[in-house]
Amino acid sequence: MECQRRGCQTSIITGSVHLPTGHLSKRVSSFLGILLLALLSLTFGLRNVARAASTSGPNGEGHLILVLPFENQSTQPGLDWIGESFPTILNERFHSAGFLTIRREDRQYSLQHLGLPAGLHPTHATIYRIAQTLDVDEVVLGSYRVENGQVTATARILEMRGPRMRAPLQESAALNQLLDVEDGLAWQLVRQIDPRFAVEKQTFLAAGRGLRLDAFENYIRGETEPGIEEQIRHLNAAVRLSPNYTPALLALGKAYFFHQQYEQAIDTFARIPHSNSRALEAQFYSGLADLYTGQYAQAESAFSAVAAVLPLPEVLNNQGVALNRQGQNGTALFQRAVLLDPQNANAWFNLAVSERRFQHFAKALEAVKKSLALRPDDNEAQHLEQHLLTEVHPSSESASKPVSADAPTKASFSADSASDPVGSTSNSAGTSKNDDMYEPLERIARTYNETSFRQAAFEMDQMRALKLHSLPPAQQAAALCKEGQRYIDQGLLLEAERQFQQALTADPSSALAHAGLAQIREFTGNATVAREQAMTSLQLQPNTAAYLVLARLDLQQRQFSAAKEFAHSALHLDTKNSAALGILHAIQLQEKQAP
Repeated sequence: MECQRRGCQTSIITGSVHLPTGHLSKRVSSFLGILLLALLSLTFGLRNVARAASTSGPNGEGHLILVLPFENQSTQPGLDWIGESFPTILNERFHSAGFLTIRREDRQYSLQHLGLPAGLHPTHATIYRIAQTLDVDEVVLGSYRVENGQVTATARILEMRGPRMRAPLQESAALNQLLDVEDGLAWQLVRQIDPRFAVEKQTFLAAGRGLRLDAFENYIRGETEPGIEEQIRHLNAAVRLSPNYTPALLALGKAYFFHQQYEQAIDTFARIPHSNSRALEAQFYSGLADLYTGQYAQAESAFSAVAAVLPLPEVLNNQGVALNRQGQNGTALFQRAVLLDPQNANAWFNLAVSERRFQHFAKALEAVKKSLALRPDDNEAQHLEQHLLTEVHPSSESASKPVSADAPTKASFSADSASDPVGSTSNSAGTSKNDDMYEPLERIARTYNETSFRQAAFEMDQMRALKLHSLPPAQQAAALCKEGQRYIDQGLLLEAERQFQQALTADPSSALAHAGLAQIREFTGNATVAREQAMTSLQLQPNTAAYLVLARLDLQQRQFSAAKEFAHSALHLDTKNSAALGILHAIQLQEKQAP
């Protein structure tokens, strides 16, 4: 009865009880900031990325896509979470297919500033208004219905150029195959946007096979619950059910972080492999958690690792803070941060603090004046400026005593994690009105601007692509195959197939590209095409990968003699190949067990 009064819902899929979701989490606002300028900067940044994609994007032009939550047309309770699951899966598959997407947080932020409720089911006119605000190329909208244990999803694309509404697409399957429905719909949508897209539907379906549906449900609920405790409970359930599900691990780590459970956050972020695409964000927040717990060396290491890939202002700023808190000199990092983002008042303030700490008073005064020009009402910066004026002119009676660069004050490097709330813009715990003890602390950049990261990462990819296109076709294909094999090793089949298909476009005689496609067809369960691709590859050039595909296929069919022959052929090319040795060992065991 109590549950009924509170409006609890029981999931048809997992059988667990859930409180009503209500409005989405308030932390979206703190994550993205409160200024509309942030939204405009974000959308323009993505637009620049999409336009830059015109040299290598699908169909010869960039696509920035907004996926809206699907509308629940079912009468059954407990299924509203499915509506939010569609943008999650479709965004992942679109990204893997080479498109750019609007994240859930960005979508919610735009709704807030248009004065629209988070759970809105917008009309076509409202959808068009949202799409104009975000300057997207396509909008995906849809609905789903669950009847007699079957889920049917329908999606349509609104093309903003025109505009025009494309023909509806539909997928249907048993409810416990919801991920297959979403992956299949993603493939149809990509093909409708780009009819020349060459990746097969089975590869899309295979992309979600390692994920348990009950884990995915808990992940979506953890992302959409309004209360932090419910978020953490659901996300913990998700990672317990699917320990290697990286989106849930990242979301759980961030939930711990925003709830100031820093040790748990650090442990959770550490579980995300460094090769994963979400590793940079995990390392950024792990570095923040290290800062708040006074583990400055670990924080510096985390920010340094991120900066080595993407040296963005917030990363360099925090790396400089971590260095200074260890008694080292992070001034150069603050200088790089303000060079990259001259409108960042906090970065200028930090540069002033760092220059002052090492007795460069004139440079510090110049920096704090630039900070105040951007934020005139900053009381702490005003106080720093007053001290610096007396330090630049030490003849003044109120001149502050110089600060030793070799022996920073205790207040300079005190851990501020216990009292410093997440979301504040300044660490003022070390500020004192006493001239002798005055030593302000640097300000930590607490937000991870994923849009900037995505734009920077894309630009790096563009530079690599331009360099690649300058190579002869055979070398292009070889480089693409190497990248494709790297994706296979990470289990990213969709991304891998794109690389191998591009390699064949560059060089149709690439044996490694055919071998790569053979591996993908093997993993997606199409043994016939896998064998055909492997044989084609070997006709072009003997290679280990193709021999191993044929050996595994024959082993599955208990064709031991043929499997041995292919495994030995692989070893002839690579005498220490562990996969080939493993196949021979498996053959030996199965032959002993045979009647």
